[in-house]
Amino acid sequence: MGDLARHSRRTFLGTFIPACGLACLGGCSRMAEAPFVEAKHKFKKDWVLTYEEVFEKRYGYYIPLMKRFEEYLGREQLIDMIKRATDESIMAEASDGADFDFRKWLEGGDEYFANMMTWEVVEWTETVYEMRVSECLWCEIFKQEDAAHIGYATVCYSDFASAKATHPNLRLERTKTIMQGDGYCNHRWILDT
Repeated sequence: MGDLARHSRRTFLGTFIPACGLACLGGCSRMAEAPFVEAKHKFKKDWVLTYEEVFEKRYGYYIPLMKRFEEYLGREQLIDMIKRATDESIMAEASDGADFDFRKWLEGGDEYFANMMTWEVVEWTETVYEMRVSECLWCEIFKQEDAAHIGYATVCYSDFASAKATHPNLRLERTKTIMQGDGYCNHRWILDT
């Protein structure tokens, strides 16, 4: 048996045996009184990160992978592939819109988006919501990696399909995105009645 194995075994036994002895000399009764708490699986442990760190981890693998695909396929084919796959995956989850409430939909997710974007509301009626985004974490992450074209196809382009998937009569109009080099994004959702 090697020195490392002996050391590890000795360390384990030296730590474990006294703890067992202490538990059996009075700790057992206290342990019996303690409420049972089911341990979380390691995949479900809390993991505290900033939004920026989460995005860096999420896209830190994706962006280099898409760049490699771009080398094989060419830029145009890659972007077309990402857009088609995005549309298909979003539309596979489409809603019939029966329980859709435009105002509640707009109010949902504020904290999530507030930590990833800076925007101002330009118009908000019963059927129209327009916002102007001046800062976007998605854009920051993709631009850092010189991959704004991949970011647009992955994130920005999906907004159009997401509107349709949310409600058949909801559509997005947008002519500017920071990801494409504009100074802001002009999202305008219209609920056709």
